[in-house]
Amino acid sequence: MSDPLADVPTLGAVASPVAGLELPSSEGIARVIEADMTGRLVLRTGADGRDALMGALGSALSGRINTATAADGCSALRLGPDEWLLLAGADCDPWLSARISESAKGAAISLVDVTHRNAGIVVEGPACEAVLATGCPLPLDPDAFPVDRATRTLLAKAEIVLWRRAADRFHLEVARSLASYVVGLLAQAIADEAAILRSRTS
Repeated sequence: MSDPLADVPTLGAVASPVAGLELPSSEGIARVIEADMTGRLVLRTGADGRDALMGALGSALSGRINTATAADGCSALRLGPDEWLLLAGADCDPWLSARISESAKGAAISLVDVTHRNAGIVVEGPACEAVLATGCPLPLDPDAFPVDRATRTLLAKAEIVLWRRAADRFHLEVARSLASYVVGLLAQAIADEAAILRSRTS
């Protein structure tokens, strides 16, 4: 018997959107690296669809709005009452999109693969909050923006999804076409923070 999913596209690696860009790094300040996500899906559904998708996503859809929840190698960033950005890690089911569709069981869902559209960028280091604060209007201290908070916001003129993964680590999702702009902003912010640190210690 043939596999009904054999002809369904899988989540997989795509050409790096930051290839050729010099990713900034300054010891004791912050560094920028490419995120290790292999796939991105935008899911929209109501309560009936959320319940139906438990088989494919487990508890990943259970988080509150503007939080991220992980299950089985997939992180679900809940950006609205009925909207999630699903970020697939290397150990996530490569057939995730097909499994979601299979699990829907007639529930109303919208599922769009945006793997080729987005770039994932990580900013990490002891001064990552200060680096991002140069262009982000949100308060980023841990009390206001704790680990696993995830929301849409701006970095200067670029719309991003910002997700705090650890005390000193943020994940940014940005349109592929704006990746070089965002990396340039971060490079300048890191250089400025390094200059401030040098002036304080000289």
